[in-house]
Amino acid sequence: MILDRVLNSPIGNAILDQLSQVIHTPSQKANRQALRSALVLSANVDKQMTLVEIMQNYPTSAVEVDGERLESAYRQLARLQGNLQDLLSF
Repeated sequence: MILDRVLNSPIGNAILDQLSQVIHTPSQKANRQALRSALVLSANVDKQMTLVEIMQNYPTSAVEVDGERLESAYRQLARLQGNLQDLLSF
C-alpha cells in the first residue's frame, strides 16, 4: 500500500512526528509506530481517514487527542489524503 510506504519514508516520519504531538499514546511512547498503524488500518478499509477511524484503529487501549491542536492535525491529514489520492490516480 502506498500509504504505508509514504509513512515509512523520512518525509512520512516527519509527518507522523508532527501528528503524534496531537494524537498520541498516554505514555507518549512509540507514538510514530502507533499512529502509522492506525492510519494504515483506517485507509485500508475505504481509502479514507477520519479521526474517529484513526482513534478506533489505534493499537493501544487509550489514545489522547490534543483538542487545541486538532484542527491543525486535521488539515495535515486532509493534505496527506489528497496527495495520496493524486498519486493513486497518476
